[in-house]
Amino acid sequence: MSGAVDAPRLKMNRLTLLALFGIFALPPLLGWFFMLNPQWLPNESINNGTLIHPPRPLSGLTLKFADDQVLDWQQLRDKWVFVLVNRGECGEACLARLVDLRQLRRALAAESRRVERMLIQLPDASGTVPTPPSAAGLEGTLLLQPVDARAVDLVRALFQLEGLEPTHQMFLIDPHGDLMMRHDLLALQPKQILKDLELLMKASANWVTGEN
Repeated sequence: MSGAVDAPRLKMNRLTLLALFGIFALPPLLGWFFMLNPQWLPNESINNGTLIHPPRPLSGLTLKFADDQVLDWQQLRDKWVFVLVNRGECGEACLARLVDLRQLRRALAAESRRVERMLIQLPDASGTVPTPPSAAGLEGTLLLQPVDARAVDLVRALFQLEGLEPTHQMFLIDPHGDLMMRHDLLALQPKQILKDLELLMKASANWVTGEN
């Protein structure tokens, strides 16, 4: 008799557990899905930046700092990275765009801890290797250059720089280390870019664990 009485209760308990699992598991699963498939994000929610699909892994790109130390991409794991690519010396326009990147990061408030900034300097048209800009005012920005001619060509290919003025573009690397989006810093208002960034931060909030 007790078995007949307990059966409905047991079934109800199982349904309750399944419902609770769905409530708590769905957000991180959705965040993971959209991180791996950003092209499925609703157009009305993220339509300001240009999606790079499929995302391009950057782990094979070798970059170095001014002291010739090579960048370890694993140190950026679980981070979003705002990237500016510039040909030649980082002049007035380049510095202004780096300030834009800094301001966008600050505008993310608490989420800013999940963001790094990077400048990749390419040789100019004559092949002259540029001098890294002064770090004053650029604290926290990773100042990098390709290690050799092959790496220069790889930057151009991965970031699709042909016919593009890269200095005015903010490229976005996701926490997997993949290049996945770019924003035109001149054509778009900061609030438009911020809208995209906030949505991406929200979508990835349940599984990104890195901290500054």
